[in-house]
Amino acid sequence: MDEPMVVRRPVGPPPLALRLAAVLVVPLLLYALVATGQKAADNYRLNQEADGLRSDIVALRAENLQLQQDIEQARTDSAIETIAREQLGLVKPGDHPLVLIAQMGQAADAPTPVPTPTPPPRPTWRQWWDYFFG
Repeated sequence: MDEPMVVRRPVGPPPLALRLAAVLVVPLLLYALVATGQKAADNYRLNQEADGLRSDIVALRAENLQLQQDIEQARTDSAIETIAREQLGLVKPGDHPLVLIAQMGQAADAPTPVPTPTPPPRPTWRQWWDYFFG
């Protein structure tokens, strides 16, 4: 009987330290998992917002360049003359301005409309009476 002797331990609940460790570690691992997921979601949202702001910056820079070109173009002599003639009604020395005036005969022949007075509103009880009894 030279066979090695195998000692079997009884199968039972795990020791108290192992159960206590499981009770403490599992919630901590779940919290770490949830917190990491939230941080990843926040990071993704912030990156999307930053990309949108970057595209807004590019659009605003392009608009700024266009406005600067418009300013440079408006400072030319031809643009200043166009603005003076069209918007301010100025004329160059030696030019003869042409002003169109409506003919007086046409305006005098047309009768002026006379507004008709509106009758005073009927009392509310009279409106109801007419509604129900015609």
